[in-house]
Formats: sequence, C-alpha cells, structure tokens
Amino acid sequence: MKFKSKNLKSLPSTTASKIIVVTTEARLKTKAWSKILGKFEERVTKVFARLPEPLKAGSNVKVCGIERNDPDILISLLPDETSTFSLLNFARSQLKASLCSHVKELALVFLEPKFESALADTFGAAIATQIFEMPAYGKRLEKKKPFKLENVEIFSAKTQEKNAVYGFETGNGANLVRYLGTLPPNLLNTETYGKRISDIAKKYKFGFKFYSNKELKKMGAGAFTAVDQGNPNSKGGIYEITYSPRTSKNKKHIALVGKGLCFDTGGYDIKTNGFMLTMKGDMQGSALALANLVTASELKMPLKIKAYLGVTENHISPEAFTADQVVTALNGMSIEVINTDAEGRMVLSDTLTLASRGKPDTIIDFATLTGGAVYSIGTMYSAGFTNRDELHDKIKEAGVESGERVWTFPLGKDYAKRLESPIADILQCSKARGIDHILAAYFLSQFVDKDIPWVHIDLSCAENDNGLAHVDSMFTGFGVRWTMQYLKNKYKV
Repeated sequence: MKFKSKNLKSLPSTTASKIIVVTTEARLKTKAWSKILGKFEERVTKVFARLPEPLKAGSNVKVCGIERNDPDILISLLPDETSTFSLLNFARSQLKASLCSHVKELALVFLEPKFESALADTFGAAIATQIFEMPAYGKRLEKKKPFKLENVEIFSAKTQEKNAVYGFETGNGANLVRYLGTLPPNLLNTETYGKRISDIAKKYKFGFKFYSNKELKKMGAGAFTAVDQGNPNSKGGIYEITYSPRTSKNKKHIALVGKGLCFDTGGYDIKTNGFMLTMKGDMQGSALALANLVTASELKMPLKIKAYLGVTENHISPEAFTADQVVTALNGMSIEVINTDAEGRMVLSDTLTLASRGKPDTIIDFATLTGGAVYSIGTMYSAGFTNRDELHDKIKEAGVESGERVWTFPLGKDYAKRLESPIADILQCSKARGIDHILAAYFLSQFVDKDIPWVHIDLSCAENDNGLAHVDSMFTGFGVRWTMQYLKNKYKV
C-alpha cells in the first residue's frame, strides 16, 4: 500500500475513482469548503441542494459520478464525539460506505486541520483492516472478491503520510492477531502455530529460541507442562522471539508475554453450554505479543523487545492434569490445582518467570484469561492490572490515545488471603465465584520479579460480536495500537 500526502489545492487533478471528503457541520455552513473541490463543486452543490434537510454530525451523502470516469464522492461529517475510539469507528463506517473491492486508488480529503492528523491515523488503520482477507474455505472462498486498493492520496493542510502509515501498520498488526485467532484448531495447533512463528521470525530476522516441553520439564516448569501433558503428542513450548534494532540506544529491553492456547476444552473441568465455541481464539494473547514485534519492526521503533509465547493446548486424556494436584512452577512455588479450566494462568506463570529472568525494563503480558473480566467490564474495554500504582493512569491514557481502551483494577496484598492453600504455596484460583479476574492477576504477579514493572492485560474485548473500533470481525485483534502507544509514551519514541 502506498500513501501519498498532497496539498488540498491539487485535489481536482486526482485520478482516484473514490473520494471521501471529511469535514464539519460548521465548515459546511461557510460554503468555502466546496471551492477546494474545483471541477467537482457543481456536482456536489446540486446534490446538497436536493437534500431534504441539512447533514448532521456523523452523517454522510454520496455524490455519484455522471460520466464513466467521474469519481464517486462521499461527503462525511465528523461525529460530535471525536475521541480516537470514535474516529476509528467513523473511519470504518465511511470506508464501508464508499470503498469497493475493484477500487485501486482512493482519495481522502481532510478539511478540518484540527483533526487531520488523527483522521490520517484512524483511516490508515481502518483501511488496513477493511481490505484484509480473513480465512475462508470452500465455496465461501470462491465467492470472495479481494480488494485491489494500491494507492491512497491524502489531501490535507499539512503532510499526513507518516500518520497514515503508522495507522496502517497498527491495523496490519491487528490483522495478524485476528487472522491467527480465526484459524480453525485443526489448522492451527501447537505444531503448525510453531511453524508460523518460526517463519515470521525468519522473515523479520528476529532472534529465535524455542523451549520445548521436554526442556521445560527438565528446567522445572511444572505449571506449563501440567497443562501441556494433556496431549501426549503436543509440540508445545515457549517461544522467545527478539526484535533488536540497531537504532536502539536502550541497554535494557521490554518483554511481552502472551498466552497461546491453540484450543481450550477446559480439561476435566470441561466447558459446557456452548462455551467451548471460539476457544480456537484462546491463543490471541500470544498472537498479540508476536504482532507487536512485527509492528514495531515495520515502524522501525528504536526499542529492543522480546516476546515470550507460551504455546500449548488444554486437552482431556488419561495424561491430562486434574484438580487437587500440586505442581511446582519454574520459580519454585508450589501450586494447588483447583480447576483445570484455569489453565491460562498456569501457562503464563512459567512464561512470566522465564521473561523475568531476562531482567527486562518492563514486562507486559496479554491473555484471554478470565470470564470475570468480561462480566466486570464487558467486551468494549480490556481489563488492566499492574504492580506499580503510578502506571494505572498511563495504562488508561494509552487506551484513550490509541482508541483501544483499557480500564484498570486494584491488585492489593489483601487479595492474597483468597489464594491461601493449606498444602501448597498458593491456590491456582479461588473455589468461590466472583473476582476471578483480580485473583488471576494477583496469582500472576507472584511470578514476576518484584523489581520489574509489570502490566497485565486481560483481553476481555478480544471477541466482540459486531467488531470493535476499526475492525468488523468478531475477533478484534485488540492490543497492537494500545501497546505501540504505551511504549511511545513511556519511552518517548
């Protein structure tokens, strides 16, 4: 995809077959905006004269071409709510109203200087997700019409190419997450997922290291291997992937940790009443950590970043772990197993310990971890936790600025009593229902070096039936924009 930033005065010379003009209700009333349209002005003016009532904020009107080579023009008014989240939604809706699969060139015209940078970013992200081909099979695949969009011209007061590219790359990051999450479990298992991870590492020249289940067992990673042993033929393990740009001046690095359950049956505490559906997406935390490395590389972010991906499956077999077992984690803590469907925190505990041993400057982990997060906050936000009080506002700020919203929860020591075990160092989870998202986060905090700032994102909005922000698939690919914004803010890059 090529983005070209152009001066507003050059709009009449565009060869694009589709034009989206974004303006405001106030600017429409001045009528000065239409002069920028040049040869298109007369056609647009006639359409506006026939409108039964004036356009309102958030609405649009389509001006169809008359001659064969005339472009279709969509006049779109900014919504009253102009947060990044709202603008991502707006960009998605305007593209869906205008963009067709056969279009090769698109022109975006931003007539409100105050918002043009945000619009370039959000439209860039929405373009990436709208033209992306999600998995399809059989006749469904035969009916698909791939988008042919190659060039996007941006007409604005200031150059916006950089912002559009940034948005586009974050959108592509989301595409990787939702694509992998959508793949059926018979096509994405521990072996085939590992091959994809390896191929991506080779493509981007990332450092690559794999800790197999056998190695992890020798190392003492009893929490991870307890889950992994449910499939005797599992090719599960922990992947350590490293993005290390030459431009990085930071001696330390950031560690991203992701839960990678290719499928989660719940184990012997089996999921019922349809809750096993979409469990192919229980690896989205690991896909997000991986996508963040890819996006950082594409954006040439000057930070060294490591991703630790805990990849396995939670199956039922004679070898599968059960409730009441006591296993010893990689950091030496003994864990009393309460529920085999709380396998994610088992996998993450050893993966976090491994990441901590690398002494990173910051650890951020991502996981589709608990139903408690969904019950507490829904699927429009993700739940955030941290072992540093001063990071709560920074976590939320990154969510507001990126349009991928996160709300934080407390993580005090008083929650420890709920996880006291009479026979082990810690309970895997509480026997009672309630604040499982908080208790799961507290459990994970025990496997992070206390000297390392840590953020845990429980991906409650990884699935949203009608899509979210710039994405219209059920698997939202949430988290790449949040991570890039958080790192930009924290490390001033």
